[in-house]
Parts: sequence; structure tokens; C-alpha cells
Amino acid sequence: MLASLKFQPSGVDLARTQPENKYSIIDKLIVSDQYVQAMSQLLPILEADPTNIESLDRVSICSFHLGDTKTALAMLEVIVENHPDKIPYRINLAEMRQLSGDVEGAISECHRVLDLDPKHVRAMYHLNHMQPFGRDSKWVARLRKLDKSKKLSSVAQAQASNTLGRVEMASGRSKAAFRHFARANSALRLKYDFDSVKQRVDDQVAHFESKRHTVANTDDPRVIFVCGLPRSGTTLVESILTRHQQVGSVGETQALPLISSSTRQFLGSDQNFWEWLGSRSDQEITILRNQYFRTAFKGLPNKHQVIVDKLPLNCLNLGLAQILLPEAKFLFMVRHPLDVGLSNFSTNYGERNRFSTRLPWIGAMTREVYRSAEDYAEKLGGQMRFQSFRALVQNPAQQIRAIVDHADLPWQEDCLNPEQGNNTVLTASTLQVRQKINTNGLDKWNACEEQLQPLVDALGGQEWLQHWQDLDDAAGLS
Repeated sequence: MLASLKFQPSGVDLARTQPENKYSIIDKLIVSDQYVQAMSQLLPILEADPTNIESLDRVSICSFHLGDTKTALAMLEVIVENHPDKIPYRINLAEMRQLSGDVEGAISECHRVLDLDPKHVRAMYHLNHMQPFGRDSKWVARLRKLDKSKKLSSVAQAQASNTLGRVEMASGRSKAAFRHFARANSALRLKYDFDSVKQRVDDQVAHFESKRHTVANTDDPRVIFVCGLPRSGTTLVESILTRHQQVGSVGETQALPLISSSTRQFLGSDQNFWEWLGSRSDQEITILRNQYFRTAFKGLPNKHQVIVDKLPLNCLNLGLAQILLPEAKFLFMVRHPLDVGLSNFSTNYGERNRFSTRLPWIGAMTREVYRSAEDYAEKLGGQMRFQSFRALVQNPAQQIRAIVDHADLPWQEDCLNPEQGNNTVLTASTLQVRQKINTNGLDKWNACEEQLQPLVDALGGQEWLQHWQDLDDAAGLS
């Protein structure tokens, strides 16, 4: 892959840049998902010093996100082979093996890390996801001591407490589990701006109108947006669709949110986003459309007729997507809000999905997401489908056919076996998606009903839940 990529120059003269600044520039490119540009900066450094572990590590990251898992793993394997005691690179290798589906290899690497450092929280955190600990195991005893030590970083504290919460939940001790989850989430000290989300949905409801532009480039692939709340089943649907020979995926690309945020910043408070967007010419819309594809493809060529964009909270950006991509289709996942809330509250996202760290915040976000989705469904008509998670896992054959039909794709039997796909999964669903479709994710909230009451209250009580149930029932019949 490294030899075949045609890198575009970034305009930065690395020959005149100090080494530490070289990596600073590269890291900024990596953080902003500009992996091709980052690689163009890395290769001259690596060619000058092929054993430079700083460069090898970054090449590994870029290769992984560009879809070349083989090269990514090879880079890290070179590092750990020559520097077997370098724990940060070995734990990165463990995570990469896990995400690519090599669970046995990932477990082995985690154990090697723990041989070097028996108190390595990150290794225990990942190991428990793949090989769940018993309450009386040495790992749990070790984590309990670390959890009480007050010497952990905020990230390590969150991982230690989250792992203990998962162990307690698996043992049927939901009250103790929620205490650990709350401790894990509060360790990150994250804030969530609910008012801005509510204002965006208010503006959408008041001002968004479906409008079809004439697009200049008909060679672009069709896009299927699979969205909903995080942990609602979006990864499962992505796996179903990408089993189709015509379909590829751009994963959880930030292409659409970046266009939305940059446009809103440009407009400031002087002009309404939807009114401005609605007054653009076909040529101006085509420019934004091309920006979407450039960002989504990360500078690489597209090989598919249809692509899946599977960023869950794109559900708040569907109006923008419809204007830029009038031929797009939309699938909104409908999963029980208490199961979704439980899964989000018990998932350690780090800095992402900040709303998930408090049950009332999850409730507020859920209400706004569904208010937005129902408004979009009314305005987008047949372009949008509500997909019941319950119906999908209880009757996969029927529902998968309906999904493929909604995507305007010819039927292919491979779509019935999403677990046989070999895609790298960069989400919290990395293990579940490699299992056959099952009903294990249904009604887990029943065991935690008391602990989830703050979420129920924030949603609007039983009246709102009944409204949701009516929506799910209708979605399950389609």
C-alpha cells in the first residue's frame, strides 16, 4: 500500500522543520482524519530512518484508518519485536488486533503487557471486554485496589471503574454496577451543552424544507446514511449492507458534521442555517457535495456504486445530507430507549458522546434525537425508513430484505450473514458484530429498572415511552 498511494503535498517544507515540530504537524493531520496527507509527511522521515519507532507508529495509525490493516499491524509488529518492553506500542497492537477481529492475538498481547506491568489498567480494561473477569479473579482484586488508590489518571480511573461496573453487571449486581459506571463517567469531568442541541432541533423543525438540487457529477456513489442514537444497532445494519457486492462503507466519517459546523460558524448568529442553505444555487450545493465526498473518502479513490455513512448522530444532519445528496437514503435505528440508555451509560467513550455520562443527559438527548427524526420522516417521506432493532433481530430474514429494498439494491443472500464480513470495526460493537444476529440485546434494562429511573424521568415518563413503543410497533410492521 505504501508504494501505491499517490500522496498530495501538504505545502509544508519538512526539510526546514525541527523533528519535534514535524510530528506536531503530522499529529494535527491525524487528529483531523487527514491520513493521506499525514502519510505524505511521514514517508520521507521513515525512508531516512526505517527503524524510527515514532514514524512507524504513526504510519501504523494512518494505514489502519485508510483500511490497510495488514500494513498497520506489520508496522507495530516491527516495533514490538525490536522493543519488546515498550508497553504503549504493545497495547496499541492489542487494540488493533481486537478491532480487526483477531481476538486471540489481542488477548495474547494484553497478557504480555500485564506480564510487563501487572497494574496496567488499559490492558485489563481491554482484556475484560474479550475475556470477561469473574468477581473473584486476581484481575478484579487488582482493579479494586487501583480504583481506591486515587493515583490513577482520569482516563485510567474511568477504565478501571468501568471494568468493575461491567463485572458487577455480569454478576447480576446492578446497583453496585451503576455506582462504578457513575464513578467512571464522573472521572472524565465532561460537560454537555444540551441547549445547543435543543436549539438546533427547534431550527430544523421550524425552517428545514426538503429541496432537490440538480447535481453536476452523476458519477458519485449513492449514499445510505445509517443513523440513530449510539448503541442502537447502526453497526449491525452497516454490516448487513456491506455484505452486498455493490456496497462499501466510509464508516463513522465526520464529513457531514464538519460541513455543518464550518457553515454554522461562517454564518454566526446573523443568518439562519436552513434559510441560507435553501437559497444556495445548484453550483454552490455541488461544491459542498464534492467537499463531503473528499472528506469521506480521505483522499482515496472510491471503488463502490453505493456507500454507507454510519455516524449515529448524523440523524441530526439528515436535512443537510438530503440537500447535498438528493438521491441518498436514510435508515434511522429504533431501539428501546432504556436499553440504549443503559448501553451508553455503561460504555466508556472517552471524550466522545459526552451526553452518555449522565442518565438525565441521555434522556434529554434521546428526546431531541427522536423529535428531530420524526420531523425528518415527515419531510423526507420515502427516503427515510424507521428500522426497529427488535424486529430486525427477531425476524432478520424479512427485515434484511426490507432494508436492502429500501436501499434500492438488488437482493443478495450474503446480506443475511453479516457476521461473515471481514470489515474492521472501530466502534464499541467490535465483538458483537462478529456474532450471528441474536436477541441478546433485547430488554436488558429490566434488570436495572430502579437504577434507570432518572433516565425515565428525563425522557418524560411512561407517556413518552408509550409514544416510543407506538413508533417501534409501526416500524416493525414495515
